Order: sequence, then C-alpha cells, then structure tokens
Amino acid sequence: MAENYARRLLAYVAKHWRLAALTTASSLAATIATLVIPLYTRSAVNVLVTGRLDQLLPYALMIVALTVLQGVLGFATNFVSQYLAQRVIYDLRNDVYRHLQELSLGFYKTMDTGQLVARATSDIEVSSRFLRFAFSGFSGAVLTLAIALYMMFTISPVLTLYALAPLPLIFLLVRRYAKRARAIFDRARAVYGEMTSHVTEVVSGLRVVRALNAFAFLWQRFLTLNSEYLDLSLDVAKLRASTWPLVGFLSALSTLIVLWAGGGMVVQSAISIGDLVAMTLYVGMMTWPFIALGFFTVMYARSMAALSRVFELLDTEPEVKEAPDAVPLEVRRGEVELRDVWFSYDGKKWILKGVSFKVRPGEVVAIVGPAGSGKSTLVQLIPRFYDPQRGAVLIDGVDVRRVKLESLRRQVGIVHQDIYVFPDTIRNNIAYGKPDASMEEIVRAAKLAKLHDFIKSLPQGYDTPVGERGVTLSGGQRQRLAIARTLLIDPKIIILDDSTSNVDAETEKAIYDAITKHFKGKTIIVITQRPSTMKLADRIIVLDGGRVVEEGRHEELLKKGGVYAKLYGMLAPKAEVV
Repeated sequence: MAENYARRLLAYVAKHWRLAALTTASSLAATIATLVIPLYTRSAVNVLVTGRLDQLLPYALMIVALTVLQGVLGFATNFVSQYLAQRVIYDLRNDVYRHLQELSLGFYKTMDTGQLVARATSDIEVSSRFLRFAFSGFSGAVLTLAIALYMMFTISPVLTLYALAPLPLIFLLVRRYAKRARAIFDRARAVYGEMTSHVTEVVSGLRVVRALNAFAFLWQRFLTLNSEYLDLSLDVAKLRASTWPLVGFLSALSTLIVLWAGGGMVVQSAISIGDLVAMTLYVGMMTWPFIALGFFTVMYARSMAALSRVFELLDTEPEVKEAPDAVPLEVRRGEVELRDVWFSYDGKKWILKGVSFKVRPGEVVAIVGPAGSGKSTLVQLIPRFYDPQRGAVLIDGVDVRRVKLESLRRQVGIVHQDIYVFPDTIRNNIAYGKPDASMEEIVRAAKLAKLHDFIKSLPQGYDTPVGERGVTLSGGQRQRLAIARTLLIDPKIIILDDSTSNVDAETEKAIYDAITKHFKGKTIIVITQRPSTMKLADRIIVLDGGRVVEEGRHEELLKKGGVYAKLYGMLAPKAEVV
C-alpha cells in the first residue's frame, strides 16, 4: 500500500520534472566533487612523503577548488530541492482544499474537523520534509556509497573487504529501526489527529464547556491523548538512542580495521601512505549513506503514514456529483417542484417518503411540521446539498441533477438554521457570496435584513470585527447578517430555514415585508415554527412523518382541524408569551 502512495506522490513530482532533474543533477555533481577530493588528497600525501614539495601546490589548489565547488553545488541542491518540495506540496494542498469543497455534507457529519485540518496541514508538511531529504540527501548518499566502494576497490580490494566487515550489522540495525519506526509513526499520526480534533472541538464549543462545567472531563481526555503522544515520541527517542550509537560504533570500527590492516600493508609496501589516507577518507564517507538510509526509512515511514490519510481523503467520492453533460441553469420563472421524493441519510431510515408539491413562481410558501418531520432535509435537496434516493427535484421543469452545481447554487439562496459568521468585519461577512459588491449594494442588503441601524450604531460601522463565529453579535443579529448575505447575491429562489427564530415578531414581519416588496416575483420558501411567520405565507405545506399531509392557506388549514391546527394551537400560546 505504501508503494501506491509513493507512486502517487511521484506523479505530483513528475509535473515538475525539470526541477527534479536539476536538483538530482546538482546533487550528483556535488557528490562527485566530494568523492574526487580523497584522490587528490592521496596524491598530495604521496608528494609530501617523497619530499617533492614543488608538486604539492596543484593538488592543494584542486582540493580547495573542489571543496568550494562542492559547497556551491550543495547550496544549489538544497535550494532547488526545497523549491521542488514546496511546489509539489502546493499542488497537493490545492487538491485537498478543492476536494474538501466538493465533498458532500454527509461526509462532514461523520468526520472530525480537527482530523481534516491535520490532514490538510501537518500531514502534507511531513511529505514536504521527506521530499526535500529524498532529493537533496538520499540520492547523493546512494551515489556516495556506490562510487566510494568503487574507488576503494581500485585502491585495494583486500582492504575494502576488511572495511565492509561491519556493514551487514549496520544494515540489520537500520532495517530493524525502520520496521519499528513505521508502526510507531502510524499510530502517532492518528493520535495527533485525534488531539487536534479534540482541541478544535473544545475551542469551538467553549461556551458550552463552561456552561456544563465539563472542563475536568475534557481535560482528562486531552491528558490521555497527550500522554499517548508523549509515550510514542519517547518510544521513537528510545529506538533512535538504541540504534544510532551502535551504527556510529560500527562505522568507527570499520575505520579502525582499515587503519590496522592498512598500516601493515603500508609497512609491507603493498599500498602507499596516500592510499591509506584515501581509504580512511572513503570509509568515513561511507558512514553517512547508512545514516542517511536510516533517516530515509524513518522519513519514508512517516511520510507514507501521513500520505495514507491525505490520499484516503482525496479518494473519498462526493455523494453529490455534477453530471458530465451538466448544463448551466437559467431560472426564468422560479418554479420549484418535488416529485415523489424519497430520502434517507443512512439508507435505512426514510426521512422523506414520497413527497410531492409545487411552489409557483413568485409565491411565498411556508413549510411547517412537528420536529423531525423532514422540513430542513427537504429544502437542502433543492440546492443539491443532498440527492434523493428516489424521485426528482425540478426548477422550471429541469431536474437539478442535470445542471451545473455552481449555476444552481448561485440562483438558489439559502439561509440555514445553524448560521456561521466568519471572523472578519461585518462588511466582509455580508459580501462573502459576492466579494466585488459595492458598498451601496451591501448597505441595501443590510437594510432589507433590518440590520443597517444596528451597524451604524457601532463605532466602526461596517468595518467592525465580529470575532470568532460572530461571538460579539446576538443570535438575532447573526440571523439578520446571514439574511443580508443571501439577499446580496440576489438569487431567483430564496430559502429561509427558520432563519428569523431569534428576532421579535415585529422585526420578523418588517424583514419579510421588505424582502417580498424588494424581491417581488421571486420564489420564497420558509421553514418555520413561528405562528407569525405562518400567517405571512401565501400557502402552507404541512409535513408529518416525512410526508405532505396538508396544504393550503392559514385560515383554511385552521378550519380543517388537522395536523396544522394542532401544531398552531401548541405554538401560538408560546408565541403570545414571547
């Protein structure tokens, strides 16, 4: 499986093959320059031993020149590999962000926000570090090992065999390290995601946490996760501490063996002192490739563990997909029809059961019913936040599954029950759906939502920051801001999902009067539990148990004495008390 993730990561690298080729070439050139230095060092030492000092300068200059060249190429390798890694991660991060926007709402009901944030940020960054090392360090290390071995064999095959004696033990140590590290890092990434999710939830729900005095319980949960992450980090530290000193000892042992055996060969004139010095330098160079192999295996394990979470996210198919032959939607009349619609979130329990009705162009329709009757679910099918399992949703006679999502949602404006306010200014919050809106348009939308007077009373007016999730605004003010945001887009169809529940009846009536007057001829669908809102509608559709059970005007439905009359009878006294 890890190989599959590696191939997919390489597919991103292939898009920037010129950068990959450049960093590989500079790394190889830097390595070759480094590996040639011992040869000139051997010649310089041999010249010194024979007393031919007049011949020393050329060798010394070459050593200096190669050292400078190695430094320049090393800098180029590090810079280009960094640039390459960042370009790859830039592309991957863009794909993740775009995919998050495309995933259906049902996905977010089952996925923790913290886990998603961790996958889109820290998990991707782990891969960035791996790529930088793979191109700047590991490729050079592999070449170093190969060329160093070749050079050593050309100097003395026998001495090379002595030097290689400890290498099998080094290989086994590195392999053991990589195997254990992979298991630890797999678990560590999962725990880190859980911890991020926990912190996100606590910060987002801080008011509830304090109101319920739940800090002790949540603190214990965080301590458990943090302690597990600490234990995993310490396991890595123990594994590292038990591996790398042994690798260093075996490398030093290899050097000692070369000096001991090579010293005897120098005495016997089998090799020169310069040969022994070059062999010692090459043995020292061989230490880094094995350390680099250890680093590479660990970083590879960490990167594959992180990428498994990233690509799992990218492989998640959206439940709502745009058809290949989808066409732009042009709403001319604004008629909305649900035709025998059946819907279930889990495929087992039906929320909507054969719902059929039609909203005429320019009509204000209220959809009411007991809690859990499917009202909010129903209106989320119109902009295709979900698709029904059976039946169809049509706008002006066109099935919404046949049109482009962007054109559909541009012309169907919905104000949700659960309102999200961005941590920005009031002006920018209203203009989120239309960033290029003029100040006049923003003010007009605020006036229609009966928010303008409140905004003007603030010291900074429309430039007032609203804080995280709009904490500086009341519930009613947040609702009116969300209404203004939707009205600014000027959609052909407006859906208000219990979006005036936190404003008084007088303000509510003023909002609806302003909307219906200014947007005369537009189709307006209102989900409500408020009797005052029900009275404002041209027609009322009553849901119960996922079915349409009644339909008509307020007075007509009261006379029937059915579900609506009972519901209104329960709600009206509460409204009067309020």
